[in-house]
Amino acid sequence: MELVSPLLPTVLGDDEYYNLADSDLMLQFPVETGFLFEGEIDRKRFLHALERALSAFPLFCGRLRTASDARHPWGIQLLNQPVEVEFIDAPDNDMLPRDSVIQDPWYYSPPLDIDAIRVCKDTALLKMRVINFQTNPRVTTVGATSAHLIGDGSFMTKFWRFISHAYQSLSFPEAVPTYSRHPVDATCLEAWDRTELEEQFPQLLARNPSTQLPNSQRITLFFSPTQLTQLREILSKRLQDANISDNTIKLSVQDCVTALVTTACSQALAEMKSTRGPVKFISNVLNLRGGILPLDEPLNALSWANATTSSPFDVVQTAVAIRRSFLTAREQTYQAACLLTIRRLWRDAADKGEKVDFTPLANSFLLNSSWRFDYTSAHFGFGQSKTHFLHTVSKFPRYAKMFKRNPPLQFGKESQPRQERGPGGAEFTFYLLPEDRVAFLKCLREQFKALGIAGEIDVMD
Repeated sequence: MELVSPLLPTVLGDDEYYNLADSDLMLQFPVETGFLFEGEIDRKRFLHALERALSAFPLFCGRLRTASDARHPWGIQLLNQPVEVEFIDAPDNDMLPRDSVIQDPWYYSPPLDIDAIRVCKDTALLKMRVINFQTNPRVTTVGATSAHLIGDGSFMTKFWRFISHAYQSLSFPEAVPTYSRHPVDATCLEAWDRTELEEQFPQLLARNPSTQLPNSQRITLFFSPTQLTQLREILSKRLQDANISDNTIKLSVQDCVTALVTTACSQALAEMKSTRGPVKFISNVLNLRGGILPLDEPLNALSWANATTSSPFDVVQTAVAIRRSFLTAREQTYQAACLLTIRRLWRDAADKGEKVDFTPLANSFLLNSSWRFDYTSAHFGFGQSKTHFLHTVSKFPRYAKMFKRNPPLQFGKESQPRQERGPGGAEFTFYLLPEDRVAFLKCLREQFKALGIAGEIDVMD
């Protein structure tokens, strides 16, 4: 175990307290991120790089506190406390990651005491772990568990890239966080009904979920670059031929993959004569940076884009509904009103000591996509082709993640060579109830074939 403190002074200088925005108050959630490198990490260089990174990201070395300030009652006391880093030599390769982004079980960073964090105990907001595997060639994993209140996926990507550059003794090419928060004009709320806005975020209205998650099974789907291109081209052509919308609708790869998966879920539930479907409501977590918030907005900058499809069995109609939800969510006034509503709901839950419930309803699907994030740019000098991003996903049924697919691993659990495959493509992972799995995969493959897309969908066992 090593204890790593930030180099002083940090970017926040002599400040003793940092006010959190209400949209940062995701108190119940950790963020687990990590990397597998095809090579060995130098321990001293890594620790020195982390010292530099913590100087630029000092909130990780603080503690959650409450204050008497009615406007900003939640914040981080800036204590510059050291971060724990575990170093482990794996005795065997049982913990070696699978050839995917999502890892279950998760070994690659220690857990945080989230319950203690929520009540402002003297508890760490970041812990890290480095595992050296006895493979040939050697590989190393580097992982972190952080409190979501300190930063979302975009912010964590910047943190990892900073460590990577420092490890290589390179200057950081991006702007170091300033931690100033962009103001949002509250007058935008006047144009919207408060209840209507709150109903856009049912996950934040539902409180104190059951601690017992339903039994669910993981589904991980891999799409090749060619399949993604074909899927988008085919659905776009059908959209044009059907004259469903005007030329403002340009389907994205994510729209198409999400529509393919959700309509297969609906078809499977219909074939099973289930009362739990079809999927009519599709939510996508939306990064507000580059919208009403600047690209360098620190910590958390998240909202939702909510789609309602009247044709849950039609992949084109569903893809159009998803795209329209993004267009609506990106309208400036509406986006600002949604962010202010989200802030009010997160704050309400935090002040009351309640947890929000992200369990998707029976006829809904939620995608928290990191499809556009370039995680493997934090390659520590090993190169992106030898860097593999590692992450987790909630086991709520129909809560999904989408990523760029990792480069192919050159070895498996037993250090055996992997079957060759090309780089690129996408990974789409979520959990289903066990009784839904067979019917879902059947309907997905039938739909894939009916669309005329080449090859089979690669499904991880």
